[in-house]
Amino acid sequence: MWEDAKKVFFLGVEVYGFGLYAALGAAVALIVLAVLLRKARWKKGTAPLAGVLSLTVGFTVSRLFLCLLAQNDLTGPMPVQGIFMVTAGGYSMMGALLGASMGAILAAWITRQSASRLLDILAPCLMLFVACERLGEGYAEELFGISRALQPDSFLARSFLAVQEGDSSYLAIYLLESLTALVLALALARDLLKKSRAGDTYLLFLLLFGGTQVLFESLRDEGHMISRLNSFVKVQQVIAILMVLAAVIVLCRRRRVPGKEVAVWTLPSLALCGGLAFMLFYLTRHHLNSTAAEVLVYIAAAAVPVLAGIAGLMRRKWLPGAALAAVLLATGFCIGTEFGIDGAPVSRILLYALYVIAISVPVCLGILLRREDARG
Repeated sequence: MWEDAKKVFFLGVEVYGFGLYAALGAAVALIVLAVLLRKARWKKGTAPLAGVLSLTVGFTVSRLFLCLLAQNDLTGPMPVQGIFMVTAGGYSMMGALLGASMGAILAAWITRQSASRLLDILAPCLMLFVACERLGEGYAEELFGISRALQPDSFLARSFLAVQEGDSSYLAIYLLESLTALVLALALARDLLKKSRAGDTYLLFLLLFGGTQVLFESLRDEGHMISRLNSFVKVQQVIAILMVLAAVIVLCRRRRVPGKEVAVWTLPSLALCGGLAFMLFYLTRHHLNSTAAEVLVYIAAAAVPVLAGIAGLMRRKWLPGAALAAVLLATGFCIGTEFGIDGAPVSRILLYALYVIAISVPVCLGILLRREDARG
């Protein structure tokens, strides 16, 4: 066993702390999956087949994502053969969730049952796994899942969410992620009780988890899954916003939105997305003379996706296009803000408050689209 890794005793055996929580998360997810499938009266054998395939494909895709997309201080560049180097450490949470979903789709295809319905049932189970696994990150051999260093005199540095390393305090993001995942698991389980269209609960999972994870990945500062894009945007953060975009696209296709209408909304939004990112990037390189003026610029930039949301609410026929536009506009704002989090004289608390507002717009519009689709 690695001497530097944190260990705990489980049933009298010394095991890795992180491994124990990851295994506990997988066990809880599989048990809940089996219970839900049995309650819904799926074909016999569906639960073990879906469980085995989700675990196997989830682990494989998780390692594959790490090997192909990561080049960081934790593992360094890893060849594809590294998938099988299980003792080398490293994983991708997004890869694990994607792989588990692929395994469930494969199980539904083999048993000739609804893949969308199986994904619905899988969604809260995935969140239970995330809730446990994030707790295990507190047992990593190095500080993992933490924020940038906190101000020593801040209330967060003195809270129970802070972890100490030398003279510095850091926010334990993994605790926030674990609590959020547990809340999402309960919300998704409650959504399962409704008589909704197949795939609706999984779409809600994509919207809620994707939206919250965009924020959490920005708060994290351990350098995981970073350098193939650039140091200011993480691979997992990009995948998170793509989850929101994928859910919105599916909902728009359900509404049979004409391609011309999609183009009218998305093409200008793509241009504005690039414009927002460039403007905020330029601002971090050429600061204004007044901090108050910079604050107003960030507020104005965050107002752009909000205006798209207001347009969708004012005229419901615009809602699908506005949702697509809001995803792109929020992406531009978030990318631009990533530059300013460490370089702008503006308060980080204010920047993250605007961050939350911007990313909440496409998530809320997606939920509203889903609700209108359910009502026919």
